[in-house]
Amino acid sequence: MTSFERARSIAHKSIAPKWRRQYRGEYMVADYGFENATTWLIIDGARESIVDEESGFEPIGRPSTLVDKASGRLFFRNYIEDPEWFRAMTPVGEHPEGLD
Repeated sequence: MTSFERARSIAHKSIAPKWRRQYRGEYMVADYGFENATTWLIIDGARESIVDEESGFEPIGRPSTLVDKASGRLFFRNYIEDPEWFRAMTPVGEHPEGLD
């Protein structure tokens, strides 16, 4: 079983090296996210968006970063494809006020 901390590390190691070439801002993985029985939803992206709440740093249409708990496999999924699946997830970690 992949822990939340390990899932965060998997996401960072895979995405951070490519981030600068594709997107604006400094890539980061938040210390909070969401989960269901099989999957971790990683909150990641531009630090300027996640921490500083600045608009204009998150690319439109970028899929959510997910990690399979059983295998540690990183995969991506768009919220619009199945909003009920995303809404059914439960918060992990200490979310900033208003995010859970």
